[in-house]
Amino acid sequence: MNKSLKASAHTLKHLNSNKKSDQLFTELKGAQQLIQVNNNILSQLPTINYIDEYIFKPNRGIRKVLQDEKSLGTLSSKNKKHQGALDQAPWDVTIVSSDSLAVTLPDSKTIQFISFSPDSLSLKNKLKVNGKCDGISHHQGKLAVTFANPAKLQIMDLKGNTEVIVEKDSNGDNIFNIPWYVTTNRVSIYVSDYYKPAVLRFNWQGEMIGSVGINNPQGITLLEEESLLMNDYNSRCIHRVSGDCKDSKIILEDVDSPQAVCWCAESSTICVSRYMEDSGDNYIILYKMM
Repeated sequence: MNKSLKASAHTLKHLNSNKKSDQLFTELKGAQQLIQVNNNILSQLPTINYIDEYIFKPNRGIRKVLQDEKSLGTLSSKNKKHQGALDQAPWDVTIVSSDSLAVTLPDSKTIQFISFSPDSLSLKNKLKVNGKCDGISHHQGKLAVTFANPAKLQIMDLKGNTEVIVEKDSNGDNIFNIPWYVTTNRVSIYVSDYYKPAVLRFNWQGEMIGSVGINNPQGITLLEEESLLMNDYNSRCIHRVSGDCKDSKIILEDVDSPQAVCWCAESSTICVSRYMEDSGDNYIILYKMM
């Protein structure tokens, strides 16, 4: 309606300006008829204030069903299988930087670097090493890596260049039996040897500067106050070892098959992994230290 009236007005204006009286008269008659038609259409439209009212009548059958049923259904988790990032079984892991870590893969004699973010992991470069690498610890650009076969401690840079190899003492005897785990700080390297059995302390030049006997030491981690936590597998306990490796005391007992251990300073929590090869009853235990 609006478009037709605008078109008619434009035509009338054009005819009037050109003084075409006969055509102007005819167009005016047509415009009058157009206005009358539009008025008739408008009169038939409902008024703006007119509102239809509706009443809902519920279905009695559905009402009965809803009274008998207590819920509309259930929700269950849809588990998604995630493809591994690794082609070999990992043994130990260490943080290398704010967004990367290093993992030992003993069966392939490889150290795998992995980048991480809050919601993803991705493979980076690999280092091939000479032996079955197990424990690994990083400190200020250096890696301390233990090998079960051949039994040794190797200090290297992040590119795999060897700086120190610790394997035999001054008498030519083997220092290690099976050194499975290692942890480090600015001064020392601590190695747990399951069949020695002992925790051994070295400086970064590879010189042994202390040791303490533990029945069957496994996982090892540093505490803030220059002391260590150590899993004793067969004795089913966790030791606290002094930083100079001169003494130790049991702080947790009745811990079944403790394998690896980690200390979280922010929450004062000890995380212990349990490993039982035969039963497969494996899980992680958290202990809150008071």
